[in-house]
Amino acid sequence: MRDLLARQLDIAWSFAREIVIGRVSREAALWEPSANVITVHESDEGWVADWPDEESSPLPDATVGWLLWHIEWWWTDAARVCAGQAALSPAERLWSGSTDGLVAAKREWDAILHSHDLDAEVVGLMPTAQPLWYVAAWVNFELTKDLAEINQLLTRRANQ
Repeated sequence: MRDLLARQLDIAWSFAREIVIGRVSREAALWEPSANVITVHESDEGWVADWPDEESSPLPDATVGWLLWHIEWWWTDAARVCAGQAALSPAERLWSGSTDGLVAAKREWDAILHSHDLDAEVVGLMPTAQPLWYVAAWVNFELTKDLAEINQLLTRRANQ
């Protein structure tokens, strides 16, 4: 199970390293693909993310910066909860302002994936307790999905 999860993560991370990370500039991160967006804003505290009203229609487009913040938030949050700490609300997580936070979150997750008991129950991250292997599969899926969205936005911006 550990090898399978690590291989899945390695595939997603190869895509991040080889195709996505090097194409993210500050301008690309803040580029707004439409007038209806969720993004990140620089404040005195750091980069703060919008949180969408999930009841409104249509849902807003996300910027690359927001997607990077989202990865940092849930990946770091998953690591915190797996380590026995309390989950953070979205408002408590600032964006690093670059892809550095993504790289740091990957290092932190690698350590968890390689050292923790994969059958241990993770409580407080999902609606019901789940084994770490389930959480790790979810992390791999979410990372892949968000990286694909970032790549699509970068491509769309480059083609304008």
